Amino acid sequence: MPTATIDWSDCPLVEVIPGKVSGAPLLKNTRLPVEAITGNYDAFRSEGLAPDSAIDETLDCYPEAGRDTIKAILSYRATRRLPAQS
Repeated sequence: MPTATIDWSDCPLVEVIPGKVSGAPLLKNTRLPVEAITGNYDAFRSEGLAPDSAIDETLDCYPEAGRDTIKAILSYRATRRLPAQS
């Protein structure tokens, strides 16, 4: 799910700074787009990995994020998903 459909402004782990990485939602104090984390996790899940295994693989890609941060980002996203449009 693209991050553009999620309002990250209330997530304490995310910042949006105009001009920094084109204004994309970033993991705070980094240049790591939140979409990189969520996109990798989603790709691993699409490959059939269990949630914990997908987190492990995402952590391998972005060890600087940390397991707890990845879980928190995914949890925040899960509570902010927009309903499917028909």
